[in-house]
Amino acid sequence: MKRIIISFFIILLLSSCSLTSVKDAKTSDLNNNKTKSQDYVKSVWIAYYELEEILKGCNEEKFKKKINDSFKILKEFGFNTVTVQVRPCADAFYRSDYFPSSKYCFSEQGAEMPFDPFDIICSSAYAAGLKVEAWINPYRVSQSNKIDELCDENVAKKWANKKSKKSNVYFSDEGIFFNPASDDVTGLIVNGVKELVKNYNISAIHFDDYFYPTTEKDIDEAEYKKYKADGGKLKLSEFRRENVSSMVKAVYNAVKKINKNVRFGISPSADIEFNRNVLYADIEKWISEEGYIDYICPQIYFGFKNVYKPFMFTVKKWMYLTKCDMYVGLPLYKAGKADKYAAEENKNIINEFKNNNNILSRQVTYLSKINEIKGFYIFSYSYLFNDSSKAEAENLIKAMQSINR
Repeated sequence: MKRIIISFFIILLLSSCSLTSVKDAKTSDLNNNKTKSQDYVKSVWIAYYELEEILKGCNEEKFKKKINDSFKILKEFGFNTVTVQVRPCADAFYRSDYFPSSKYCFSEQGAEMPFDPFDIICSSAYAAGLKVEAWINPYRVSQSNKIDELCDENVAKKWANKKSKKSNVYFSDEGIFFNPASDDVTGLIVNGVKELVKNYNISAIHFDDYFYPTTEKDIDEAEYKKYKADGGKLKLSEFRRENVSSMVKAVYNAVKKINKNVRFGISPSADIEFNRNVLYADIEKWISEEGYIDYICPQIYFGFKNVYKPFMFTVKKWMYLTKCDMYVGLPLYKAGKADKYAAEENKNIINEFKNNNNILSRQVTYLSKINEIKGFYIFSYSYLFNDSSKAEAENLIKAMQSINR
């Protein structure tokens, strides 16, 4: 009889523990869901030329007012993040120890900054309830290939005029670029990231879709010859991918060493083969192995009917490959326009963005229902107010405001 009573109490105790575990598990799930909801990103890219337009003719007070007004509107639209291009080339929209002030900032590269635009952007954004990501183009020096147009303080100009450092800089018809095979260049990029993480209240460092600027041999010929002479076994394409991956890893480590809460993400082209074979960006490595990036945001700038990369198929392809957090970049800039690369001759497909004003609203709704997708980025800010994209933007905003994540 005593054994029966003891057994009965043991069963009750186990049942109680089981119920408590279930309750704790449900509470944990609720907390996780709450965290996921808070982390769901609804961002808009603010490109350097859009920031230049906002800055034009402004003193500090006027700029503050314009930014405050803009961010209040973005918050009302439903955005919770702004991704601001603060270093489009080897110059900056902030006070930097490594890069001169941008010519897109105060009209002349290297000009004295009467105020720090990015500092104001960070303060205004957080006051409006928006997070700020610092968007950088790591390897581009200038969109002109004339070295004399760079200010004397620009490190690229100093390197180009010094025989021992000349190979750090590459000239092409498209502009001037840093050489990704150079250790000096990687060090400069890392230092530039460090000062942003240390000095500004940002939630992330964000790279765009430009890496190696050319497939020509001359960009890193000297570095590759030295590598081979020292016993290196990698082919040129592998060597180049390793150069970029080493830079990405160094940036990630630098960010985390300063502030583990600041994230590092990259927004590449949606064409994985193009990234790998033309830009030498080993995206598949970065999104499947730890220690490279926190998130990926492929620019899936396609309609639902696109012949080559239909939107839903492309999203799923990236989801299948990705082990880090994934967001999706969306093309508001295409609204109201023909998409000539969507098909060869089919006008119905080519004119998908032209004949419809609900493409992006349908896309954000579709993405919001996929748990593996953590949010989206809209390209770009000015198209929210442009007449050609007005109807699409209005429908997008309605869809954003209805998302509960």
